[in-house]
Amino acid sequence: MTGEIFYLSCIAGFCTTLGAILLFIKRRWSNRSLAFFLGLASGVMVGVVLFDMLPSAFLFSRFYIPALGLVIGFIGLGFFDHIRMHSISSSDSLLALGYLIMVGIMLHDLPEGMAIALGSEMKERTGLVIAVGIAIHNIPEGMAIAAPFLMGGMKRSSIFLKTLLIGLITPLGTLIGQWAAQASPSCMPALLGFASGVMIYLVMFQLWPEARGRDYTGRWFGLTAGMIIIALATYI
Repeated sequence: MTGEIFYLSCIAGFCTTLGAILLFIKRRWSNRSLAFFLGLASGVMVGVVLFDMLPSAFLFSRFYIPALGLVIGFIGLGFFDHIRMHSISSSDSLLALGYLIMVGIMLHDLPEGMAIALGSEMKERTGLVIAVGIAIHNIPEGMAIAAPFLMGGMKRSSIFLKTLLIGLITPLGTLIGQWAAQASPSCMPALLGFASGVMIYLVMFQLWPEARGRDYTGRWFGLTAGMIIIALATYI
């Protein structure tokens, strides 16, 4: 199972590069399509947290332990996001903007990879659905990295290599998460809470606002579909 989850996290990481490739091929995508897939990723992540990760964490520990992990994960990712947005707002160069976005996404990808590992320690299926949600999430991130680089005149081969490098951060996070879970199994409820906080932050402040800005109806269809998929996978 460990090897399979690692390969899944590699695929999820590669989806960052896939986003850049899709931007190379087609510069414009319909807002409704993008909103649906962003909503789908949101639904998958919310469903995993509500139906699987948090219930399991609360079942095997006192309430405050996973709750504290959730708060740390939520605030911690918010801190990194604040640094990224502050740096971007002070930048005028398209290439500098691209590098700042790249660094910010690297900071996000590490805890995302950990979330895949921690979910798989609970159930292999949970790790799989988290990997799917993060993979969908990474595609528009790859587009966000590639767009300013393309507009700044950077070669596509160079952009491809940069996104490929960023894609390695997700499996690195998975390895760290697997090590943490095996080194201290008693910390699993807190680590599951941490991963849940990371995923809730991504939905609340990245995926859902981005989907809302593109198409109101499409995002709700995607969210509903994602949550139904996870609910069926959890209870059937």
